[in-house]
Formats: sequence, C-alpha cells, structure tokens
Amino acid sequence: MWREGLLPGVADVNKRGGIHGRQLEFYKIDVRFPETAGWIAEFRRLCKDVGIPIIFGIGTTKSTIAIFEDNRKCGLPVFSPFSSGAWPYKTGAGKRDFGCCLFRYQPLPDDVLPILIKTAKERLGIKTVALSHSIDDRAAVHNVRVSRKALTEVGIKIVNDLGFKNAETNLQPQTSSIRHSRADAIIMHHRPGLAGALLLQLRNRRVKTQILTDSNIGSIDFWKQSQGKAKGSIGYSLYAADDPNPAAQAWVKQWRILTGRKGVPDAFVTTYYDAVLVLAHVLKTAKSLTRKDIITSFLKVENHETLSGAITWSNVGDILRPAPVLVQVGDEGVLNLWK
Repeated sequence: MWREGLLPGVADVNKRGGIHGRQLEFYKIDVRFPETAGWIAEFRRLCKDVGIPIIFGIGTTKSTIAIFEDNRKCGLPVFSPFSSGAWPYKTGAGKRDFGCCLFRYQPLPDDVLPILIKTAKERLGIKTVALSHSIDDRAAVHNVRVSRKALTEVGIKIVNDLGFKNAETNLQPQTSSIRHSRADAIIMHHRPGLAGALLLQLRNRRVKTQILTDSNIGSIDFWKQSQGKAKGSIGYSLYAADDPNPAAQAWVKQWRILTGRKGVPDAFVTTYYDAVLVLAHVLKTAKSLTRKDIITSFLKVENHETLSGAITWSNVGDILRPAPVLVQVGDEGVLNLWK
C-alpha cells in the first residue's frame, strides 16, 4: 500500500528535474518486523557506508527508537514519516531528545489530542466520556494517558475507563460496560482493526454514542473492520480529502488517475507521498548531499508549504504545524475536515 504514495512522489520529483539534476532513487532494505535485532544490525551496516546520505521510511516508532543510540553515534540522518508514538528519550531540560538526526513527520497525540478533546466539548457539549484502550500497546497506553489529562483539564468526567489486550476477540463484556455507562462520547485508543471491531459491536448493540479516536482513524482497517459503522467518527490526521488546499486536491486527482479507483488515498498512503516531496525539498536545498549538510537543510525548513499545510523543523525531531487537521469519517471511509 505504501507504494501508492512513495512511487508517485518519486515520479513527481524526477519530472521536476530530480535532485541537482540527478534522479531520486530509493534502495529497499528488508528486515523482519516487529523484531528489532535484525534492523539494528542492518542500520549499523548502513551507518558505515558513507555513500548513504539518508535513510527514509523506516516504519513505526518502535523501529525508530531501536536505532536511537546508534544513530547518535554515526550521524546518519533518518527521516521517519510514519512514526507518531511516545518518545522515551529526554534532554536535561525535559524536551524530547532525538539525538543527532532523527526527524519525524506525523501529528503527535501530545499536541493534538488535547485540542481534539477541547474542541469536542465546545462543539458537541460533551460532559462525560468512556475510555477504551489496549493495555499491551505502547502507543495506546501513552495516548490514553494524554486523553485522561486533557479530559481532566477541560472538566469532562470519565465514567468508564476500560483496558484490555489486543488479542481479545470476545468484546461483549467491553461493549456491555460501555453501553451501561451512558457516556456522551467514547474515546478509543486501539490499533485500527481492533477499534473498528469494537465499534461494530457497539453499533450492533444500538450504542449510537459519538466516537473519538486518534490518528488511527486514517487507516482503512478501521473502516473495514467496522463494516462502515465508523462513519461519523472523529479524530485527527495528516490531511483531509476535502481540504481545499490546491496541493491536496491535485494529489487526490493524481491518485485516482494512477490507481483507476474512484475513492481517495488514505492517510498512510498520503503520508508517504507528502514526505517524499519534503525529502526532495531538503535534498535540493542542502549545500551538498553529505550527511552533515542534509541535517542542516532539515533544520532550515520553515513554513514550507505541503499538501498537509505549512511545516517547520526548529530542532531535530518532530515537525511543527500551525494547526492540527481534525477530521470526520465520511462515506466509504473518506476523511473529511471536521467542520
């Protein structure tokens, strides 16, 4: 699926002249996920090859965390467009520490969930919520902590707080508990497939309560496992399909032509397309394609327009955007701006 975003991005960059007159190319490295030992060994090998200027698209936060110490030592910049989980390393000042050169691109729960929850209270008049999260998923555990804090700060009462494992298949106890809580909204922090399955069972039990979730709303698995019941759910994403931004609309049109499908690209595919264009900008504006100059070029990205809005890197690490993209699921799982 990621190819639907990456390959069109590469094609667009090369149509525009590539990087300093050279074609942009990616070389694929295969490692077994979620195991990290093989990935760490491979990364160490890549670090020693001075002909490799940057690594792109290494997967989830777990993969990014795994190479933190080695990355700090070798100075090989890493652009991880799909990592959005909690970051364990801190500086002495308490800020997130990304070593010499780890760069991430996703909107983060710490920044966006509080805004989503506050906005939901203002627009929907929410006074009570039920929380549901996976206890054996690091991202879900972190996200539910962020939600609990944000709910307390805006005065929303938590009337149910459920945690269970990803492997659960019988969700009847959870759906019954949520149903009896009679909350104004349900906030879910699960992997997309499990969230969709839980939502389906809730709707089958005639629970029509508003669903709020995180960036997993952008996964097609959330829509599929809910059998379409995810329509109306609210969360946040890198982009919305109905965003009037010309770059976003051009991408949706291009994707339809390339795939021959009538729908729209999901957030995962769009992330890779958008990130390839950003990578090209960084490489083009770098003084040279040395690792040091590429890192410097990342840190000079300021208010650069992309299909997901203006972006800035003020430090090594996470991207800065002026405002989050709050979305609501529409027909066929399409993410639209939540208005």
